[in-house]
Amino acid sequence: MARFANLFSLAQLPALVLAWTERSAGGLTPLWGFCCSFALGLAVAELLRRIGRLDGTQIFRRETIAVAGLSWFLAGLIGAVPFWASGLLGPIDAFFEAMSGLTTCGATVLGSGGNIDIEATPGSLLLWRAMLQWIGGAGIVLIFVALLPSVGVSAKNLLSSESVGVATDSYQPRAVEKARYVASIYIGMTALCAVMLVLVGDFGWFDAACHAFTTMATGGYSTRASVGAFESLGGEIVLTIFMFLAGASLAVVATHCRTGVRCIKTLIESAEFRIYSATALTLVTVLTISLLRAGCSIGEALRLAAFNGVSVLTSTGYATSDFQAWPPTATLCLFTAMFVGGCSGSTAGGFKQVRLLVILRLLGYTLRQFVRPKTVERIKLDNEVLPAAVISTILAIVLLWGVTVIAGAVLISFDERLNFVAAFAASASMVGSCGPAMTLVDPSGASEAVLQGGAAATLAGTPNIGPFGGYGDLRGWTKLLMSVQMVFGRLELLTVLALFSPNFWRR
Repeated sequence: MARFANLFSLAQLPALVLAWTERSAGGLTPLWGFCCSFALGLAVAELLRRIGRLDGTQIFRRETIAVAGLSWFLAGLIGAVPFWASGLLGPIDAFFEAMSGLTTCGATVLGSGGNIDIEATPGSLLLWRAMLQWIGGAGIVLIFVALLPSVGVSAKNLLSSESVGVATDSYQPRAVEKARYVASIYIGMTALCAVMLVLVGDFGWFDAACHAFTTMATGGYSTRASVGAFESLGGEIVLTIFMFLAGASLAVVATHCRTGVRCIKTLIESAEFRIYSATALTLVTVLTISLLRAGCSIGEALRLAAFNGVSVLTSTGYATSDFQAWPPTATLCLFTAMFVGGCSGSTAGGFKQVRLLVILRLLGYTLRQFVRPKTVERIKLDNEVLPAAVISTILAIVLLWGVTVIAGAVLISFDERLNFVAAFAASASMVGSCGPAMTLVDPSGASEAVLQGGAAATLAGTPNIGPFGGYGDLRGWTKLLMSVQMVFGRLELLTVLALFSPNFWRR
């Protein structure tokens, strides 16, 4: 934990240097905010180091789960300090913004609830928002293991605490080696995305870097209120491609890196990637047809469907249109995509494509067993037989995912500013790390929003928590509850739930 606090504090240096060079405006003091956060991080690291010296307890699975879970909350507190100490946001909003960044949720309070607009936010704080998502996208614990090999035998447990339910021994090389491969791929693709945005999308280097950070993290924080503000078809194409790649399994590529370019062939031939590709293609097709029926031209419908569809499926959360005003078929498909998410071993949210695939195969197996009870058959994934324990874990996680969304929706609905649709969509978005949610919009203005762009008016003056809105108008306790939901979803539920179990802390 001490090493992690040091590493996380040092990650603020690029934003701190930028804050040093920029002029303060609107009474904001980004430099002071980063100095406070940097000093706090180092102080926490020293405190944890001294406590660690006094405690000689050996690290086992329980301790590593605690590190995996508590690291996110610690990072959220330290990461929130620049937003709060600079005067940009209040303490609760600052914690929400930082936690949303680290969990790659992408929900924001900027531009709502009386908070400053994104375009008026100092560049150093925008860079820090993007870096929070980039760090969280790879997984704080993953980077922790990759860059600090002295962690030793607990490294494998730390990695498994972040990815639950589909791993088998044949998929697991040495933990530290695999972490380094993932980090290398992640960094290389981020750099390539930034360069492509400059060359093809006509982005400036600052905007390109921030969007590359948040695209590969499937986080969705932008330097504008909407990516559509750039009015760049080339930029949208680049972002769509890299969002799709970020939603694929980096872990599969890392596992087979030693085979060279054949690792790409291995990824493409994997069952999960095939269902992921089929899901994305089907989603874009249905959205395109729905928008065509709403009056869009074929080119505009395909452009909107591809970018926003891939963005929601990969839980990135970018938007070029207020999709909550789209026709019912389109919004229903987007809402379903928000649940499923991308591939396991990727930065995407949702309950993951591989679990959907296993459930579909289990349903097919159950149907065949019903027709022919004496048939002997085993459920396989990429030519490997899945043990019953793995299948039961997958079913438990998917069921737990649904229960968490429903329970969260019930609690969020106590915020009288939200209707039931908004509460349910917001809960799914927080657990699925998508960011934008949906609420009921005024039907009279929905068609205009689809055809001409802009945000649709919500019904009865309820807060707009859609892609062109924000969460700043919600109650403070609602935002804190949503922050906890973000961590639940990012750590796949079991790791965080274990921390709240009394049996977990018993010797």
